[in-house]
Amino acid sequence: MFGVENFKEPIVQLNENFDISQLGTAALYGGAMLLIGMLTIFAVLCILWASLAVFKLCFHDLPARRAREKSEASSDSVATPVVEYTPAADAEIVAVIAAAIAAAEAEGSGLKFRVVSFRRK
Repeated sequence: MFGVENFKEPIVQLNENFDISQLGTAALYGGAMLLIGMLTIFAVLCILWASLAVFKLCFHDLPARRAREKSEASSDSVATPVVEYTPAADAEIVAVIAAAIAAAEAEGSGLKFRVVSFRRK
């Protein structure tokens, strides 16, 4: 009844031989198309919902798992000692930098250094 052959001719023919039974056929055809379209849309939505549910099961705790692995890796590493700031340490850092610049210029490599400023972060 609703095969491909129906697309060759109009469902309802409006002419002098119009019969009311043609409207029933057209309504039935339209209802079938509506039902098929709605079922298709809901089927696709169900597939999308199911795929999102699977993604949630697979990847939901991924950031927490990465953070946990990172914290375990950092706890396994050797703890570096915390050096407290003292004015003498600041002077030592400046002296080391100046010595490195002087050693680089003394090698005769032709490099010129100019220290503009030092700022503590």
